[in-house]
Amino acid sequence: MPQDSLIVATVIGVAVLAVAGVLLVHLRARRELALTRGQLAQARQAQEHLSRETSARDQRLREAERRLQEAAERKAFEAAEAVRDARGQYDLVCAETEYLLDKRIPALASHLRSPHVIVPGMQNPALAGTEIDRLHRGILDALARAIRDEGERVDEAAQAVVRGAMSRVQTQALRAQDLLADVQRRYSGDEHTALMREVLGLDMFNELIIRRVQATGIACGATPGLSRDDTYLVDLMVGAISRVENFEQRVEGPANHLRRRVGVAARAAEPILFITSELLANAVHHSHGTLKVSIAVHETNTGAAIVIDDAGVGLNEEQYARATRLLSGAQPVRLIDLGNPPHTGWAAIGRQVAHYGMQVTVKKSAFGGVQAVVGIPNELLVEMPEHIRPSVLAPEPVRAVPAATLRREPAMTASRAGGPTAVPAAAPVTAQATPQVPSPAPSPATVPISEPATGPIGAPLSASASGPVPTQATGEPGRSESGEPFPGLPQRRRQTPRTTPGRAGGPGGRSGGSADKALTTPEEAQRRWGDFQTGAEAGRREALPSQPHDFTEGN
Repeated sequence: MPQDSLIVATVIGVAVLAVAGVLLVHLRARRELALTRGQLAQARQAQEHLSRETSARDQRLREAERRLQEAAERKAFEAAEAVRDARGQYDLVCAETEYLLDKRIPALASHLRSPHVIVPGMQNPALAGTEIDRLHRGILDALARAIRDEGERVDEAAQAVVRGAMSRVQTQALRAQDLLADVQRRYSGDEHTALMREVLGLDMFNELIIRRVQATGIACGATPGLSRDDTYLVDLMVGAISRVENFEQRVEGPANHLRRRVGVAARAAEPILFITSELLANAVHHSHGTLKVSIAVHETNTGAAIVIDDAGVGLNEEQYARATRLLSGAQPVRLIDLGNPPHTGWAAIGRQVAHYGMQVTVKKSAFGGVQAVVGIPNELLVEMPEHIRPSVLAPEPVRAVPAATLRREPAMTASRAGGPTAVPAAAPVTAQATPQVPSPAPSPATVPISEPATGPIGAPLSASASGPVPTQATGEPGRSESGEPFPGLPQRRRQTPRTTPGRAGGPGGRSGGSADKALTTPEEAQRRWGDFQTGAEAGRREALPSQPHDFTEGN
């Protein structure tokens, strides 16, 4: 029994130990299982965290990709828009450049020739004020400067050629004029009348050539090519009239309103004669063949004035503006501005006006045509010496006729019936309120109308120098039939000394040889010159047949 108990006890002990071991193993297994579960939970948490991080990373990657894609798309869109804008800008620039080449540059060239042509602006208003507009304006400005510089260079070269050619032609024409004058002197007899007519016609034709050559040369910067001494202003007017074709039928005057011995300084004599002849030729050219052109010369406070009136077609506003611009001489004139065919008259006058400080104005005349006034300053005028007289062709000063003289007009017809008496402007008498005694100076047949006053040119005239002087027709000039002198009347004067018993033979009763020589009287000189002019007029009419219209005449 004891063994059984022992065995039982042993068995129980073993069983207890086995159970304890099992329990220990079970506890260890449970602990390991719990540890494994904890690790598994940690692993699961780590996996979940990793999954979350992976998901967040993927989300961020997807967001980054989306953003990158959106940015790329946006940049691509912006690039496409920029390309479209650039293409549109390029198209606009190309269109503006074509417009610049096709329209604006040709308009600029036309504007440089004719200032009234307007250069258009940008074709697209949206480009106004942009860099393209600034660059195009710079191109136009540079092109305009280049065209002006090149045009001036070419024009100066052309003017130099024209100056040289006109100078040579003028020299030859002046030589021809001298030869014709020599022929006129050598064949001045009555037996050579037909020849003289031909020669005078050629002389007038040569004079017209000289005037046109002179105008062309002066318009290109040349000098008048002729020099003169101090000359009476009224003589210059007569010379200017003689340079106009058909002046006998077309020019009336000159009316001499001068009260002094007004002359023109040598340096300005030929320029003034040229200016006057060109204005007269222009007035005659633009007037009908039966209309007269009048010319008058006046004294002014600043010098003298030459007034030319015509009843021609006149000028419009644009022509008046062009005439004012050219006649002022303030702006240089190029050959291209003279037209085709070139009209050089106004341009040549403007050069002379600017050079000598004169003034030429044009306006509408009272006859519907044009009135041209040439203002000559005192600096260009001189007082001519008493021993130098105007030519016999110079007109007498115009004087107002008082009422007393008009009442005596029937008594004056008796003396006028014997023919007009020519009066040289240089045979002066003084109009005074007291009678005068004749002095042995001018000719007895001369009855001057006024006396040129003394004193500086441009000074106010005195009453005695500018007042009207009546003339008496019967008996001795300035005296009534009873022999008493009329107050304030001009006196006739002799050119040859009056012979008196005490002085007839000179000293010792002998007569001097020079006193016996007959001097040419003004009347005889006038008669000779009148015959000469009559023959000249007839010769010109017969020697110069009707010519086609001269399109180069006029301005």
